[in-house]
Amino acid sequence: MSTLAKSLIVSLHDAHPGSHAAITEQVAFLAGYGITRSSILVVPEFHHEGSLTQDAAFCASVSGWQTAGHELVLHGYFHDRKESPPERLSTIFWTRLYTNREAEFLDLPRVTAEARLEKGRALFAAQGWRTTGFVAPAWLMAEDVPELLAEMGFAYTTRLREIVPLGPGANRPIPSQSLCYSTRAGWRRLASCVWNKQLYGRLRETDLIRLSLHPRDLEFPLIRRQLDQILRASLKRGFQPTTYGDYVAR
Repeated sequence: MSTLAKSLIVSLHDAHPGSHAAITEQVAFLAGYGITRSSILVVPEFHHEGSLTQDAAFCASVSGWQTAGHELVLHGYFHDRKESPPERLSTIFWTRLYTNREAEFLDLPRVTAEARLEKGRALFAAQGWRTTGFVAPAWLMAEDVPELLAEMGFAYTTRLREIVPLGPGANRPIPSQSLCYSTRAGWRRLASCVWNKQLYGRLRETDLIRLSLHPRDLEFPLIRRQLDQILRASLKRGFQPTTYGDYVAR
């Protein structure tokens, strides 16, 4: 059996200069469990606040994370909807309730999506950052985005409930729901922990656990305690830390 027979993928979402300290803390938090490989999702121009290249310290940290063995993943481009198509009744739930107007790739015209993907990939390349994957903000994207990503040479994307390999000869999507937290309100945090406890009870019997962290997650003791329980239990059960890129390339 492969050493990746039981895999644990931790992804750190929304890495940008404004979340530099939070992501740094998460990397250290994981290292405390011996987890030194994760997938770090980097946003080139978070909320139109300017290119991440303007922050040399952040870029140096990202380069260091890559050197240490973490995977870098392109995570949208702006991570907001400031230049998105007008909302429709069919999208309001996803744009205003499920997310806080951050579903950037939910309904972008194909030509716009392609331009942002190319620009993001060029920014990564200029920094010497390797990336084979793309994850849309909130995992929400138009139906044609996976096909576009495959044409552009990306190896995979993910949704909340699946990993989607895109390379030549790629098989079907791999079913796997990610554990994640909503922290915008106290009731959301409590509901997330209750749901994740139930979900983890099922996932621990599979061969893949995905855990998605957002910058504020470690601020809340309730979430931090549950993360400690999940990580300790997963490692004890033999789940091996890996990245999305390495998991797809097995």
